[in-house]
Amino acid sequence: MARHLVHSPGSFFLLCFHLLLAALVATAQNAPVKVRVGVILDLMSPVGHRRRSSIQMGVEDYYAAHPRSATRVELHFRDSVGDVLDAASAAVDLIKNTQVQAIIGPKTSAEADFVSRIGDRAHVPVLSYSATSPALSAAKTPFFVRAAANDSFQTAPIAAILVAFGWRAAAVLYEDSPYGTDILPALADALQRVGAKIMDRTAVPSDATDARLDAALYHLMAMPTRVFVVHMVYPVAARLFRRAKMAGMMSEGYVWVATDGVGSFMDMSSTEDVEAMQGVVSLQPYVQMTDAVKNFPARLRARSRRENSSDDGVAGSILMRLWAYDTAWAIAAAAETAHVPGPAFQTPKRSTRLTDLDRLGVSATGTTLLKAVLATTFDGISGKFKLVDGQRQMPGYEVLNIIGKGARTVGFWTPESGISQDLDANSAREMKQILWPGEPRSTPKGWVVSPNAQVLRVAVLVKRGFKQFVGVSVNSTTGETQVTGYCIDLFDEVMKNLPYPVSYRYVPRDPSLDSYGKIVDQEADMIVGDVTITASRMTKVDFTMPFTESGWSMVVAVHKDTSPTMWIFVYPLSASLWLASLAFFCFTGFVVWVIEHRINPEFRGTPWQQFGLIFYFAFSTLVFSHSRKSSLVVGRLLISMYTITSLP
Repeated sequence: MARHLVHSPGSFFLLCFHLLLAALVATAQNAPVKVRVGVILDLMSPVGHRRRSSIQMGVEDYYAAHPRSATRVELHFRDSVGDVLDAASAAVDLIKNTQVQAIIGPKTSAEADFVSRIGDRAHVPVLSYSATSPALSAAKTPFFVRAAANDSFQTAPIAAILVAFGWRAAAVLYEDSPYGTDILPALADALQRVGAKIMDRTAVPSDATDARLDAALYHLMAMPTRVFVVHMVYPVAARLFRRAKMAGMMSEGYVWVATDGVGSFMDMSSTEDVEAMQGVVSLQPYVQMTDAVKNFPARLRARSRRENSSDDGVAGSILMRLWAYDTAWAIAAAAETAHVPGPAFQTPKRSTRLTDLDRLGVSATGTTLLKAVLATTFDGISGKFKLVDGQRQMPGYEVLNIIGKGARTVGFWTPESGISQDLDANSAREMKQILWPGEPRSTPKGWVVSPNAQVLRVAVLVKRGFKQFVGVSVNSTTGETQVTGYCIDLFDEVMKNLPYPVSYRYVPRDPSLDSYGKIVDQEADMIVGDVTITASRMTKVDFTMPFTESGWSMVVAVHKDTSPTMWIFVYPLSASLWLASLAFFCFTGFVVWVIEHRINPEFRGTPWQQFGLIFYFAFSTLVFSHSRKSSLVVGRLLISMYTITSLP
């Protein structure tokens, strides 16, 4: 007997429901985990729109290349309106209400400083592709990640440019903001390492009027240095160079070296800006021109045209957009590597909650995601993405010379090789020909003698002899005092080799009228001459090291002895001296005879005997012990004194 299976309509629909439910469960189990990432931008500006498109393209391209990823970055955009407080408010909203697990942005260093502290408190990593201030670091806020170049990196190539042309001093014009001021310590250290220094620092407010810019420029014009380093955001720098051109400071003799705040934004420069910057040398982080880099502007422009037609043709830094693209790629790669789960925040345990900051929770996934981001490395569209100490490393910088209708590359700088014409290891260690302001044929000297500079008074000692060392004479025609000599030539060469100009004039002084000590005590700034170094003088003035050997020497003419004679022993004394000695012989003998002949029988006899005894006694006291002795104390004393005074 055959059996037939009979199914009711109800059982059939029940079976279909179970199969559909199983499929939904399987799909849910295989669905990617959503990773919420907040993005803070100035969405009111066209530049912000372009950067938003760059971040979206970075996430989309990553998942197009990794379609089986277990995670999916979900972007949540907030508008900072270009304000620090609004950026902080956006960060609080993203963490508290949306519970994002990471934040990209904001735009400026001042905004990033505030937002990074909020992220550090909530353990939410903050990745910035545009905050380049050296004051921002992982040492202060561990959850801050700089996906851009630190401004302190470019101080070394700036110092290398100055050294390459022999400039040892420069004046710095910087924006009065965290972006501008925070680079100064690193720049001063970099210049000091190469033997250069900052002669002056001039701050320019970001909202400075034309009058304020003119005042800063005229202040620098009065200085002797003609080498200026500019560190400002592009809009302020462009206005500065336009005012400098009007003031005549973009002419021959001036040198302008700008940081990447100018070089990286040349693609947004107007014709007027380029005309005002003729001859400026600037830096730009090096990016290899691959096919992806060449095609990126066209892709971005097409996307922006679809989303917002008003953004078509908007200029901006292509470098910042590349860094924004790589930052989005990095957070997507880190979330996939770390297998980050969905958002989870621990509610803070505080008895009093006064503000939204007090109500922020602590992300349970923030530390894991941060470690994954710091360990992420890949070949990004702008080059190798690698983080060291929480900030991206740059392979090198490109040196640009703004000339004609744009900028041309004149060299490269890398930490390993320094300045070179190309990145080739065998490339020349120098830059290509640079056209400076005014297009001079030679490299500018870098300084001038300022009319406002103090003239140093250099005292010169007027000597009667040895004029080959220092000679002072008066021109009979013009009446001018001329100072010449070896010491003067040496002093002039030393002053010429100083890295900055020094005005000085020679002031002749006669040491016969005033002693050397009084000349040292007077108000002369320097002294050139043979001033002896003594302990008392060293307490008042500083001496240079002696540049000639010390000591005395005698130079005499050589005469050949052509007439030898037996009377050579009389040459040391003159004839008058010999006669005077003979007279004293006789006088001494006579005095002794007068004293002795009355009581001493040895001094008596005929007149001729006594007369001969006078000469004999005087001569014998010099050469041998005479036979006749004086019997009086006075005679003996007289003989002894005569003998002592007669010794050679």
